[in-house]
Amino acid sequence: MKNIREVVECAARKNPGKEFLFYKDQKFTYEEFDRCINQVANGFLKLGIIKGDRVAVMMVNCPELVFIWIALNKIGASFAPINTAYKALETEYIINNSEAKMIVVDLSLAEIVQKVRDNCPALKNVIVVGEHALEGTNLFSEIINGMAQDLVETEVDYYDEASILYTSGTTGNPKGCVEQHSYYLIAGEVYSKMFQLSPDDRVLTPLPYFHMNPQILTTMGMLMVGGSMVMLDRFHPSTWWSDILRYRATFYHYLGVIPAMLMGLSESEEDKKLHPTRGLGAGVPRQIHGVFEQRFNTKLIEVFGMTETGLNFSTPSLGTSEDRKIGTGCFGRPYPGYEAKIVDEYDKAVPPGTTGELVLRSTDPTNPRRGFMREYYNNPKATREAWHGGWFRTGDFCKMDHTGMYFFVDRKKDIIRRSGENISSMEVESAIISHPAIMDVAVIPVPDPVRVEEVKAYIILKPEYTPETVPPHEIIAYCQERIAYFKVPRYIEYRKEFPRTPTNKIQKLLLKKEKNDLSEGSYDRQKDGRFKKMRFK
Repeated sequence: MKNIREVVECAARKNPGKEFLFYKDQKFTYEEFDRCINQVANGFLKLGIIKGDRVAVMMVNCPELVFIWIALNKIGASFAPINTAYKALETEYIINNSEAKMIVVDLSLAEIVQKVRDNCPALKNVIVVGEHALEGTNLFSEIINGMAQDLVETEVDYYDEASILYTSGTTGNPKGCVEQHSYYLIAGEVYSKMFQLSPDDRVLTPLPYFHMNPQILTTMGMLMVGGSMVMLDRFHPSTWWSDILRYRATFYHYLGVIPAMLMGLSESEEDKKLHPTRGLGAGVPRQIHGVFEQRFNTKLIEVFGMTETGLNFSTPSLGTSEDRKIGTGCFGRPYPGYEAKIVDEYDKAVPPGTTGELVLRSTDPTNPRRGFMREYYNNPKATREAWHGGWFRTGDFCKMDHTGMYFFVDRKKDIIRRSGENISSMEVESAIISHPAIMDVAVIPVPDPVRVEEVKAYIILKPEYTPETVPPHEIIAYCQERIAYFKVPRYIEYRKEFPRTPTNKIQKLLLKKEKNDLSEGSYDRQKDGRFKKMRFK
C-alpha cells in the first residue's frame, strides 16, 4: 500500500461490519468509520483545501479528531496537531511555523485561536467543533452536513507529506517533524508484527492525538490487522481498569506516569482478577515495574521511539521479567529494519557497557532515513545536525550490554520529561525572564517518583526586588498565563548568583549536583493551597 487512504479503505472492505473505534458510549464499524472520514474530506474540499495544504488541529481526543486527521491525508493535505494545553503565543507559533491554511479547534479552546488569528497571515478559516461557532468562524457540523460518503480519488504518493508533528527542542521553540505517509505505514506494520497483534485484539489508548503514538501505533496498527481500538478522552486513574474490562481490551498504551499513579490507588481484591493484558510504553519508574506487574497481573513492555524516528526498539513482548530485564531501564533490541549503536563524543562506537549517545538509521542501504521523519520543517540546520555522519542522533545517553540489549541512562538534550511531555527548559526560562522583576533564571529537572521529572526554576531578582516583594506564587501565576500547565515550575529557589563557565554560560550540571534532594529549601507549588484547584497534572 502506498498511502494512508489505501490502508483505511482496504480495512473497510475487508471488515465492513466489524466494530473498529470505541469512544465512551459511541462505536463505529469499519464501514462507518470510513464513511465519516469521507464526509469530512468532502467538507474540506468544499472549503478549498487541496493537496499540499496544511491544516492545524487543536482538539481533545474524540472520534472527530481521527476523522479529521485521516480525511486530510485522503485528499493529500497535511495534519498539524497542536497540544491542547498550549496558550496563545505557543499556538500562534505552531500555526505560523506550519503555514496552516485552516485550523479546526474545539469550542472550549477557540478563544485562544481567536486571540492570535490576526497574527497568522496564512490562516484563512477557523472551524469550531462544538455546539456553536464564534464570530468569524464556521461550525464543523454544518460543514460536513449533507456531504457525500463517497470520495473522489486524489493521487497521494508513499513519500508525500502526511503531517507535521511538533516536538520540543533545546532552542526554545518546538521543531516541526515532517512525516510522510511512509512513516505511518512502516510504523504501523512494525508495531503490529512485533507485538503479534491480530484481528481479535482491542488496543486501548489514553494518549493524546497531538502525539505520534496513538496515530502511528494504535490507529495504524489496528487498521492493518483488522482489530479494534478504544480511545479514551484522557487518562482517568479511578476508572482505568474498569475501562479495560468494559471494552475487553487486550492491549493498552501507557506513559511512565500512568503506572505510578495506578500504584497510588488503594489495593483491592479486584486487582488480580483483571484479564491478563499487555501494556506498551516507556519510562515506567524502575522501582515499581516488577511490583506493578505482580499487583495487576499484567506486563509492561518498555519500548523506544521518537517523533523523528517512529518505533524502533522494545523488550521481548512475551518474555519473562528476567528476559525483559525489568527495573533496569532496558528498552530492548532494535526492530528489524533499524540499526543502532552507541557512540562517544567523537562519533566512535563504544564497547558494551559504556555510556554514550544512541544513534539510529534504517538498514536500507539505499535509504538510511526510511521510516524516519523527512526533515525538521524550515530548519535545515537542525536537520543536518540531527543526521550528522549519516546516523540520526537521538540526544539520549544509553548503553548496550554484551547481549545487544539497550538501556536508557540519561538525556543529553536540555529537556525535562514530565508526565510524558517533553519540556524545553529554555522555553520556560524565556517565559520567566519576561517578568519585570527577574534578572536571570535557570530551569532544571528534579527527579520525581510519579511524574518522572518536575520543573525547578532558580531565580535571581533585580536588585530593587526581594523574595518578599516578588513571592514564588506570583511567579507561578505569571507563568500560568504564558505557558502550558505542564511547563509551569513546581519548585522555585531564589539565588544571588549562578555558577558560570568562562564564557558566562550557567553551569546547570553544577546546580543539579548541589544537593542530593533538589527540592530541599525550595518553594513547592504543590504544597501551596492557592494552587490546589488549578489544573496542574
